[in-house]
Amino acid sequence: MKKQIALATTAAALLSTGAYASKARMQALGQDTQRGSYFLNDSRNVFRNAAGVASMNNYMITEWGTQNNAEDSHGGESPEGGIFRNAGSYSYGLYFGSDVGSQDNRRTAATATGYAGSTATFGGFGNTALADRANELDLFFGGDMGVEWGARLSYHRTAEGFATKTSGWGLGLGMNMGDLGAYLNLGLKDESENTPTTGGLMTWEADTAINIGVDYDWNAWTFYAEYDTLGFEYASNPQIAKNTSEQKTITVGAGHVHEVSSTSIVATEVHYKNIKAEDKDGSVTTNGTTELKTNYINLALAYETDATSWLTLRGSIMQRVLMDSAQTTVGSTQTSSTMSDSTDVAAGATLNFGKLKVDGMIGTDAAEGSATRTERATLRLDSLMSRVGVHYWF
Repeated sequence: MKKQIALATTAAALLSTGAYASKARMQALGQDTQRGSYFLNDSRNVFRNAAGVASMNNYMITEWGTQNNAEDSHGGESPEGGIFRNAGSYSYGLYFGSDVGSQDNRRTAATATGYAGSTATFGGFGNTALADRANELDLFFGGDMGVEWGARLSYHRTAEGFATKTSGWGLGLGMNMGDLGAYLNLGLKDESENTPTTGGLMTWEADTAINIGVDYDWNAWTFYAEYDTLGFEYASNPQIAKNTSEQKTITVGAGHVHEVSSTSIVATEVHYKNIKAEDKDGSVTTNGTTELKTNYINLALAYETDATSWLTLRGSIMQRVLMDSAQTTVGSTQTSSTMSDSTDVAAGATLNFGKLKVDGMIGTDAAEGSATRTERATLRLDSLMSRVGVHYWF
């Protein structure tokens, strides 16, 4: 996204070249590692608003990880990366393995559930015999004609001739006009199927995924709103019935960046999130539907500062405040609950070697490639960084 907030004035100072990239930076600052930040300037935002390719280019990035590892907004590391270039009035990019919105944890997990959390009686809403989404390729193209614009085309497909296969494609569009930004991301196809030597065909098919939003800059603030919908259908023969699940999310919030000095910032963000999900177990005639409604307000604080010319440190703390509840309905039975302790702290660093930057999380203690990296109250010198991303600007 073009949304630079007060970072526009510090881009030349922070990280020496104003180069911002990697999932590690986003996670350390309490932001979404898949689509990037609603208000902080980072090259990862190109997966939210494709118009970012017009202003964030001439760099290459590699995100380290474990092949086929589970991926979510703050979860496991998967290997990915790409290159973005400027060509006169236009910019373009090629990216491998992004897996944005892959839903693999609901497609292939051993205990896969629907969005509302229910599990079907004949094996859940997914099956480990299905294939994860793989070999994702994203193509970017954009420019600046007084209005920044950009487009992203994503495609994935496994080789033909195998019993287990997956395929799909998506489209992203975005624009930034002055202080106003808008974007639309569509998951137009995402399918997996398996024809085992024994038993019937298993299929998993995603609904059209929609991610649409707007944001507006005012002084050091960015105000934003986003609507996101996901859904899928799963079937396993010889069962004729199909399991379906859908989720709709509304996010409204604001982010503020305070420039402490030419090399330090403090960021504040607050947002309200409303989530509604519904699972339908087609094999059950009674009480086969589970509904979940969640509302919460999240408050986050973050900082980023150049400790030395070769080291940038950052961290964040967040917590759900004032409103934090969930209501589950199974058939005619309704239960309400308040979510458990939500306070979360993260920290990260960037090692600056001129145009080469090495980003990572610090203070974590879990096996490399683990689906969940847990923050610990320990600085381990034998494992200084996790979720490493390396980017080179030229």
